[in-house]
Amino acid sequence: MLSNLFLQLTHIELLISYPVKDILTLIKRDPRFNVKLLNDIYFEDSFVDESVHRLMMNNVVNWLYERGENPDEFVQRIMDRCATFEAIPARSVLRSYLPYVSQFYATEDVRQLCLDIIPKRYPLLSNAKFLRRELVDGFRKEYFTYRFDSPGMLITNPMRWFNGLVQIGAILLNTPRYEKIEYKACQTSFVEALENRATAEVRDGFVFVNGRQVGEYKTFGDCLAEYGLEWDFEAEKKMACIRATEDVIDEKVGAVLIQKGCYYGAPAGVVYFDYKANVVAPEPFNKLMSAVVKQEFDSWEPIQKAQEQLLEAMNDSVTIIYYKSDDSISVNNKHLMRNVPARILRNLLREYSATGREEFENREFKRDPSICMDPLRPNFESRLNRVIAHINGSDDPEHPSEGVKKFFEIERHRRGGFRFVPKCKIIFREE
Repeated sequence: MLSNLFLQLTHIELLISYPVKDILTLIKRDPRFNVKLLNDIYFEDSFVDESVHRLMMNNVVNWLYERGENPDEFVQRIMDRCATFEAIPARSVLRSYLPYVSQFYATEDVRQLCLDIIPKRYPLLSNAKFLRRELVDGFRKEYFTYRFDSPGMLITNPMRWFNGLVQIGAILLNTPRYEKIEYKACQTSFVEALENRATAEVRDGFVFVNGRQVGEYKTFGDCLAEYGLEWDFEAEKKMACIRATEDVIDEKVGAVLIQKGCYYGAPAGVVYFDYKANVVAPEPFNKLMSAVVKQEFDSWEPIQKAQEQLLEAMNDSVTIIYYKSDDSISVNNKHLMRNVPARILRNLLREYSATGREEFENREFKRDPSICMDPLRPNFESRLNRVIAHINGSDDPEHPSEGVKKFFEIERHRRGGFRFVPKCKIIFREE
């Protein structure tokens, strides 16, 4: 389990930047999006499974591409909001830093300490450490490595998200962004990094995208040698990678898919930081504290309202009407069934609407002369089968139906009985 903090930032950006009807198109991409999951993402100090992290982030990226939007710009907007302390989960952020508060007030370099505590704040990163740290002309030049035990466990392509997460740490502690962050190696494969936006071809040890040579086969050892880095595992140095020789930019939205100089498919990630040394914030938590106080009053209200509207929209309702004049039932103004099947569903819905009851006995309906005229040969089971057929979508040309089982179903769950299964709010009335 891991903190929902970055998911929370992502979700807030969605709530602020897009109308609810647009966010619903994202939510409906995957049936695993439900009210509980969205609450886990939204509420402070929640923890989510790593699969939820991957589900959310990958769907957001694909959704943005489908809309013709650049995911890089989406992440940039999150960082810009953090820089102005606009609409951030300030209390959650502040709590995440509580174990390190005294260190930040004592340090001579807030941004370096932000990097130092990455392995502690993000325990899912294994073997996280600095390979080399130098101070040159007042700038820190540092190579940081980490790995996920399973590549893509949190996000298929983590580069843009990792950069954003690291920058946000510096911004929220009242210091400037890092001047340069570059991936030198990434566990994501070259093909995964393309995010299905382009197709790669391999010819004679070189990689081509859209007919242009953009990569070449190398080893991870070549990467380490290029940047003068030591490595503890000799066998990993021989692992094959693809070194990008050119940037690959998405033609439609301008997103950076492949970064020149990065080795893809490496056994670990290697990130290079180049930033001005000894930047100190006299009050690193001052703006965070102010944001907490401000959010207690008015700035959080629009976000909370948007969240409530989204959850309400997710709880779809269906209107079912029984018409006495022609003994028929409609669902959302579309004819579903008439005569005996309609009466069975009518009786069921009357009881459900009045009491919330969902389990029924066949004998209750067999005793109703409007449903079973002959008490000796009620034949109720075949009549119930007709109701279920209408719900599922009947092939009978006299009773055409597209099926309404996305709203409700009837299940046989034991001998002599059945269950009504509502899948949304049921609004039933008789006219």
